[in-house]
Parts: sequence; structure tokens; C-alpha cells
Amino acid sequence: MHERVDYDRIAPRYEWRYAVNHYPELEAVIRNFAEGKRVLEAGCGTGHWLAQLEAADAAVAGIDASKEMLARARERLPSAELVHGRAEALPWDRAVFDRVMCINAIHHFDDPRAFVDEAHRVLRPGGALLVVALDPHRGLDEWWIYDWFEGALARDQARYPEADRIRGWLDAAGFSSVRTFEAQHLNLIMPAHEARDGGYLDKHVTSQLALLSDEQYAAGLERIAAAESEAARGQTLVLRAKLRLWATTGHLDAGVSTDG
Repeated sequence: MHERVDYDRIAPRYEWRYAVNHYPELEAVIRNFAEGKRVLEAGCGTGHWLAQLEAADAAVAGIDASKEMLARARERLPSAELVHGRAEALPWDRAVFDRVMCINAIHHFDDPRAFVDEAHRVLRPGGALLVVALDPHRGLDEWWIYDWFEGALARDQARYPEADRIRGWLDAAGFSSVRTFEAQHLNLIMPAHEARDGGYLDKHVTSQLALLSDEQYAAGLERIAAAESEAARGQTLVLRAKLRLWATTGHLDAGVSTDG
């Protein structure tokens, strides 16, 4: 079982990430995947992505394990079917959605393979599943959280399934045309003092920081402060985030039945 992130506590600050970061490539992937469809988002959070799809004529539904995140989603999407529950046990009948998507949430599921099986069950013939996630196993990412907060990278490597593994789950569940591609390349560089003043280092803005003990978190801040003090005169400590979000998709053939 994964370590639990208290998203009820994160919920008040969750939308901050969309105010300071921009995801145009990922937005295009999601729109092309689900606009105009009947779509379910597993781990829907505050409803950010569902709201975009609803504006693009999609009929949206969502499920999340955090009541506080869902409360904010319901304010944004009063007519949507939003359910408190687990992605591994979707409370819908067979073959009721055209699309199922999971955006930056699969690493929170206790049994992500069971979620993939459930997604297959609730999809109609011709439907499709989209999973978007980091893949810290590839060694391509650079992030100040990994650089300065001890244990954060190892914890993410334990939490996040590799894209190869996700594709294997889709294959085993009966999806076809399974593939992985880069959905978004985030590139953020800023002075450490701007990151601190702007809230980028607050403990409850990401699950990576939220999972740290208070001692681990404080030690990371101290490392950054020490590096700032040791910087040569006239130089500024710069923090970098170069992260790739990977999208894995699979489809149900039009003649496939989810009965069984």
C-alpha cells in the first residue's frame, strides 16, 4: 500500500499549481482525447481537467478519495456526477463511458492494475483509456525537490509505476494500440529566493513535499539556505524543474465486449 497523502490538507492550495504553471501540450492531449465524449476522470481532484472538458461539450464524471478536493470540484461542476471513492472499485455499471482518464494520480492508487481493469470494464466498445504521469525511473528529470530534499526521488521511484509497467497492465486488461508518448515538457528556472517567496517550496503544494517528515522538509530548506549563503559574490542560487509528463493510451476495439 502506498503512503497516504492528505489531500484534504492540500486541497486549499491545490489550484495554485495551475495558476503558476502552464500545460498547453497536455491540455491539447486531453482535449483531443475526450472532448465531446462521455468521460470519467479517476483521481479528479478539484475538477480542473473536467471543467475544461465540460466547456468542450463533454459529459463529465469524476471520482476521488479526498472529500475536500471533491467539495471544490462540486463548486466548479455542480451538474457533474462526482463520487467519493476509490479508482480500484469504480461504482458504475459496465460499458457506460467513452473515455476514462487519470491525470497525475495513478501513483496514489493502492492497486493501479485493478484501476486499469476497472477502466476497461466501464468503457464502451471503441472506448479508450488515458494515463498521464511522471516517470522518475527514466533518469531524464531534474527537479529542485529531488535535488535538495533527501529521499524525495527515491520515494517517487517507489510510488510511480514505470511507463513500461503501465503499458503491460493495459495489454493484460485487453486494451489494443497501447503506446506511450511525451505529453508535456515542463521547464522552470528561477532564483531560490523567488521560489521561496512565491510558495514553490511550501510543504503542502506537492505530494512530494507533503510526504516528507517535518525534519526532512526542514533539512531541505536548510540546504537551500546554506547554498545561497555559500554562493559566490554576485551570483544567485538557481532552482530548476525540467519534468516530462508521459501519456499512455489504450483502446477497446469497437466489437469488444466488457462482459465477463
